[in-house]
Amino acid sequence: MISEITQIARRVLLSLGGEGMQSGFHFLLSLFLIRTLSTHDFGVFAITFVVGGVSLSYGNALISIPAAVRIGRLTRRRAIDYQDVQFGTVALVISLLTGTVTIVGMQFALGHAADSFSAGALIGLWTLRNHVRTMLFARRLQTAGMISDFSYATSSAIAVGILLWLRPSTSPVCDVVSGLAIANAIAIYLAFRSAHIRPRVTFRRSVMDRYREIRRDIGWSVVNATTWNVQSQSLTFLVAAFAGPAAYAPIAAGAVLFTPLRPAVWALVNVFRAEFAAGLAARRFDRLRYTLLTLCGLVALACLTAGSFVWLGWPYLSTHLFDSKFDDAGMPLIVGLSFLSVLIYLTYNVAVILVQAAGEFRQVALATAFGSVVSLVSVSVLLATTSVAWSLAGVVAGEAVCGGYLFLSARRILARGAGPAAVQHAVGRELR
Repeated sequence: MISEITQIARRVLLSLGGEGMQSGFHFLLSLFLIRTLSTHDFGVFAITFVVGGVSLSYGNALISIPAAVRIGRLTRRRAIDYQDVQFGTVALVISLLTGTVTIVGMQFALGHAADSFSAGALIGLWTLRNHVRTMLFARRLQTAGMISDFSYATSSAIAVGILLWLRPSTSPVCDVVSGLAIANAIAIYLAFRSAHIRPRVTFRRSVMDRYREIRRDIGWSVVNATTWNVQSQSLTFLVAAFAGPAAYAPIAAGAVLFTPLRPAVWALVNVFRAEFAAGLAARRFDRLRYTLLTLCGLVALACLTAGSFVWLGWPYLSTHLFDSKFDDAGMPLIVGLSFLSVLIYLTYNVAVILVQAAGEFRQVALATAFGSVVSLVSVSVLLATTSVAWSLAGVVAGEAVCGGYLFLSARRILARGAGPAAVQHAVGRELR
């Protein structure tokens, strides 16, 4: 028992180290760009990252999360390698498609070829790197994941710095995004090298046969990704569409303050997704219940601590970080509502991975569907009747509905002591 806890703690620390390095770099980069870019350029950069988040969510839905849950149940190395190649091939195709769609969409929205192509390269490579990282954690290769994350943070700083210095394009946003794309490619290469895994793809018929085996999970996972994006990003696209990137910039700037919270939560998610899948297969339900409550408490405590620091340091942040750039945007209200949204969202992510590990992708989809309806309607009404700052309350309402439904689903799974019968049968067969 003690050795198992020690191993899990080691994996969490390695995961946290990797997440902390790359998220810390994104945090510092955002602070730097807030001060150096114009309001319009920072809005374009923030929207590019939002599009990247949407791409990651669909990459997770279409392949990475169903594959990680399936691989997390396996014990034989040959079976893990076989499924990794099968799912990795699909991930490569999805990454190429997302990059292409991004280029077309950004060109239509921005009308700037260089920005569009750099954004497409970043989002395609970012989606692929996300899948590679997810598979490393599913295989419990956290050291390789940390090395990849470290290489991404380091090479990003170097590449972005060089490109901003040389200025090969007329757009500083293009230079920054191109540097991040280069760093993602380097991190993918080093992930395979450090894990001693030879990257392979296959386009045999067996790939689609294997993919069709999990089509039900994928279908509900895609519904989940769609409704979750509507729920979480409705504010972004509504504000950008009706008020422009400059109006979205204060919201993005306020959200940046809570970015450091995410690596800690992603570190837990990366490790415990596989642990929850294995625990459900072994029917250790009392232990899973205790783990769920403990992790939720730790996440909520971390959020409250970060919120307290922001509150205490607000006079300094308002004067020296934002430099009076957003004085007319209602920043205290934006920051307060952003904190509530982050607190709810990060806490219910623990319930999400338990529900996914049980194969209950339908329940996750229903939770985000209810949340997206509440968020979309609330944000639209608030934008029409109040201000951009107050419209964030609609996002908070959507997150609350989604989180409440997910915790009820997790409670039902643990209370009845099983996931769906089909999932239980598949788990037993794979473990044998």
